[in-house]
Amino acid sequence: MANLNLFAQVKTGVEEIDAACLSVKSAPTNDQNAQHRQSVLFSWFRHMINRGVDLQSMHELGFTLAHWGVVKPKNYHLLDEAYAVMEELQENPVYIEEIRGPGAAPDKDVTDWPFFGGSPLQAGLSKDTGPTTGDIAWKFPTGHSYYAPAAVEDGRVYITSPGIRSLMYCLDEGTGEVIWKTEQDGLQMYATPRGASNVEILKDQVVMRATSGSWEYEEPVKHIFYIDKKTGEIRNQIDANRVDYRRGATSVTATEEVVAYPYGRVDLKNKPGTTIMQDTVTVKLRNGRGGWALRTGQLFGEIVIDDDLVFAGTDGGLLYALNLWGGNRMKWKYDAGSPIRTTPAVDKNIVVTTTESGCLIGLDRSCGKELWRTQLNSGEARAFQLFSAPAISDGKIFIGSATKELYCADLESGKLLWRVAASDWIRSKPLVIKDRVYFASLDGTVTALEFNDSGTKQLWSEQAGRHEIFSDLSGTESGILASTSELYLYSLNPENGAVQWRHSVVESTYEDGERRMADIVAGGGDFQSPPTVSNGKVYVGTPSRFVFAVDAKTGKKIWRFETSGQVSGAPSVYKGRVYFGQQGGNEEMYCVDAETGDPVWSSKVGWVWCTSTPDDERVYTGTVDGRIVALDVETGEEVWEYLTNGGVYPAPAVDDKRVYTGAWDGHYFAIDKKTGLLDWAYSSFRGAPDSAAGVLWKGMYICRSSGELCALDANTGGMYWTFKDPRSGPGRMTVMNATPSNSGDYTFVSATIDHDGAALGGILYCLDTSTGKELWHYTGAGGWTGSSCTENTVICGSSTESFVTCLDVEPNPDGTPKIIWRTKIGGILEETIPAISGNRAYLLCSDGYLYAFD
Repeated sequence: MANLNLFAQVKTGVEEIDAACLSVKSAPTNDQNAQHRQSVLFSWFRHMINRGVDLQSMHELGFTLAHWGVVKPKNYHLLDEAYAVMEELQENPVYIEEIRGPGAAPDKDVTDWPFFGGSPLQAGLSKDTGPTTGDIAWKFPTGHSYYAPAAVEDGRVYITSPGIRSLMYCLDEGTGEVIWKTEQDGLQMYATPRGASNVEILKDQVVMRATSGSWEYEEPVKHIFYIDKKTGEIRNQIDANRVDYRRGATSVTATEEVVAYPYGRVDLKNKPGTTIMQDTVTVKLRNGRGGWALRTGQLFGEIVIDDDLVFAGTDGGLLYALNLWGGNRMKWKYDAGSPIRTTPAVDKNIVVTTTESGCLIGLDRSCGKELWRTQLNSGEARAFQLFSAPAISDGKIFIGSATKELYCADLESGKLLWRVAASDWIRSKPLVIKDRVYFASLDGTVTALEFNDSGTKQLWSEQAGRHEIFSDLSGTESGILASTSELYLYSLNPENGAVQWRHSVVESTYEDGERRMADIVAGGGDFQSPPTVSNGKVYVGTPSRFVFAVDAKTGKKIWRFETSGQVSGAPSVYKGRVYFGQQGGNEEMYCVDAETGDPVWSSKVGWVWCTSTPDDERVYTGTVDGRIVALDVETGEEVWEYLTNGGVYPAPAVDDKRVYTGAWDGHYFAIDKKTGLLDWAYSSFRGAPDSAAGVLWKGMYICRSSGELCALDANTGGMYWTFKDPRSGPGRMTVMNATPSNSGDYTFVSATIDHDGAALGGILYCLDTSTGKELWHYTGAGGWTGSSCTENTVICGSSTESFVTCLDVEPNPDGTPKIIWRTKIGGILEETIPAISGNRAYLLCSDGYLYAFD
């Protein structure tokens, strides 16, 4: 009856929000319920933002509520007051109006935007007209970093949730209805773990693992969760150290006795940061005590436990068979001669693995002797992971490939029985049910084949959404389960592929057929790569480990290139090549052909979050472990390095003399681009240079420092002026962590009350470049996302509203900002900026789409 009473009073459509509203009305906030109420309130903010509701009436309360951590007891009454204000907004919402600009301007010559901010100076200025109407020309699905497959047993489906408010869903297999949900009262996304793994089903519990947030302060970080199968309650947690969320996925293997997982060591708060990858096979007893750990080398596939043996394949090409029990760890190891990046499979005393050179290999389980080796293909140079994990059924091996093929081979001999062409790369492990095999392609297509030893018959091929499918398929004769990078779990009819149900793996409602999220992906910002444009192509990095080249006119994919971690920086285009690094995977930074995406070279520089900037004969970048590096643009060989004491995150700006960037040790640096020697360093004594890039404009290096914008003399590092958000003050902290832009005598910079948790109060300021004085401001744009300019306009998305806005650089006669157009999109923007080329602007949004605006 309690649930019926609750649903009778639903107002938002989100059960947790409506329940919290009733709770606040019945009792004031106290120590026991404060974090839960604050977490749910932030969820309510996000839901309103995604619906397009104006939240300016919440800004004053936001100054108190947006501080890191749980609201202090002296401010509990403000939390209760915020619920009252939000309830009024829920009942009488004020929606932000979309505005359309005048007709499109005549076509002119199109200027490329090949670098972060348009040029090595990074000033964010285009010579072109830019978009004039605000119409969405197209949007390209880039997808979230979601590799988590569902598990199913006895009519129940279990799947991890990446949300800041949730860790796992248990759904009814027939209807997709929620049976229970495991909640977590996350407040800030960078401080909350992200559910990102497979699910292991035990007798009474299910086991999952989460990646870490960048700023979790609790030690140890217990990110392996044992969850009660009946209730969804967390029964136990085990410390497995951190997995950087930018890896995109993590894994866990569990039996009733032990839990096994790949282990690494990540702590970005160290000076410099620690980034030791997942290179250790770790086994612990179920209670988290006892066990063993063996460092083997980089692990990209899952660990397999088969009776008394543990199997793990490494990026160095070694397949290990380790004794689960006893003191003698090594059973055998096998050198495949090429990287192993998928999960091995075991059946009938045969271990099956794959290599990046295109081989499928069968080994004797007891001794590691090679039984057979079958060359399936010659590889795909643009794929980091060539094959899916193999599925073994009734003496047959089924495996997909980035060569757009599905293979079936005989388990005993390795003989290829048949192959079938697919519509795209296959990353998901196929699912076999009796005489049918189901497989998913990266374009979101799920295909069913009927097979025998000699061939196949296609039964159906259907789309499961618009986004890519990375996760393994699962399911039964009741439904084929496919989780997509759009953060949906689909159940497809095994007979015809029709969608039986669809469930969002983050809390949402629906309006006019569109999902309105009431949650945000935990761990940290994902959609941070600023797009670049060159020669009719738009280039963008994604959290799902890919760089895409997209046709600028049509939004159609031209090519993709896969790395081992998230690509957060802008792909820089220079003399027919594209340069980018990655964070979360191996140590490679890449140079690829701009037309084809084929690799030219890679260099082991370490994790690179920031944009890499090519200029003349060198490309300049910075690493998470504190190095500023110059590489030869032709070969990738290191020319010089400058060592800092913190992670390097601002995109390097380059002029004819120096490279300029900053590090988490609190300094901005100007370094001689030829010698690598330091010319000057600037420290604010507070805070640290972060993802906001400094820009070069009119002899100044304009950069963010300690919540202020600073204009420094580019030659000496001397101070010209500073600008601080006028709203900021004692007890009223705002954040300024967005890249500025410049047009003529104007500098544009944004600030926000918060983006990480409360997501309130984004504002764009127009400053006089010579003095740093405010000329006008616009509430609703900016935040943690920066702006870009034309001669007459400034374009900015928002970290606190689901809109992109184009403003005239000159205000109205009364000094208020002049809006040219304002367009609603499917989510907020993170640490990115627009690219402007011709009559269009391009933006990467947290809803998993790259947008083009006319």
